[in-house]
Amino acid sequence: MRIDIKEAAEFLRENNNYLILMHASPDGDTLGCGTALCGALQRLGKNAKAVCPDEIPHKFDYLFDACENQDFEPETVICVDVADTKLLGDMKELGDKAKLCIDHHVSNVEYAEKTLLDPQSAAACEIICEVIKELGISFDAALANSIYTGAATDTGCFKFSNTTPKTHRIAAEMIEHGADFVNINYVMFDLKTPGRLELEQQAMKTIRYYANGHIAVIFAPFSMISSIEGIDSDDIGLLASMPRKIQGVDIGICVKEKKKDEFKVSIRSSEKIDCAKIAKQFGGGGHERASGCSFYGTTIDYAAAKVVEESEEALRKAGII
Repeated sequence: MRIDIKEAAEFLRENNNYLILMHASPDGDTLGCGTALCGALQRLGKNAKAVCPDEIPHKFDYLFDACENQDFEPETVICVDVADTKLLGDMKELGDKAKLCIDHHVSNVEYAEKTLLDPQSAAACEIICEVIKELGISFDAALANSIYTGAATDTGCFKFSNTTPKTHRIAAEMIEHGADFVNINYVMFDLKTPGRLELEQQAMKTIRYYANGHIAVIFAPFSMISSIEGIDSDDIGLLASMPRKIQGVDIGICVKEKKKDEFKVSIRSSEKIDCAKIAKQFGGGGHERASGCSFYGTTIDYAAAKVVEESEEALRKAGII
């Protein structure tokens, strides 16, 4: 059932002992949502904890300053920035029990009993921000850091086409509440470890072009990933944005081998192409300019070939090739 901000706030006031689920391969938006909502509920006198099925990169450690560790038996499951429970990895069964989902993905399958969904929001953190306001919770620097991080990371530091005037207003408001935007933007967008640099260098050597240079694909096989010390899931995830930075590329594809016979394909596109439609052909989804899907029991070349084939068809329909 679809609900609005007021109804979501009413639900959160009426219930307690919250388990907040954040999606696998966590990014700044799901982590910002989880920690901000957890902290807000705790300030409301509720028990709450935010958990993720995957290890959280250390660069996000500061987000957990927004909430305290609490020991209690969870009763009410909430999912944030999770369009489908299959994105919860080993926590999928918990997600199947979700009472509330707060999300901004148009591909959300509405698996929870109640769904607060706004595809017009650049980041799910924008929606969480409105919920916190409706709850009457005052923002402090820690909560502001979480909301700002979600807004900044899901818009590529406010560069992506999903950025709206509302996004900028929320970011400005969080800065007024003490968000450490200088350090957040440095850590999220500029800082690179030696391992990250080596990963990027090796990945760029794998690049292949298709459709007269309108499609670029990079590969991150497990053998490459496992050979580099000092990298984490976030370093690997950030490879997704690299192909689209190449001049003339309308569709950038990154194929990552998560484990034997399991591949994650990330797709990024120009404004001419809706890459969510491409990902949907393979059971995936996401946003118009940033989407993904997974392949199982196959090879890295097969996964790439299938997505390239669908991408070429999208370019033909758009009159680009």
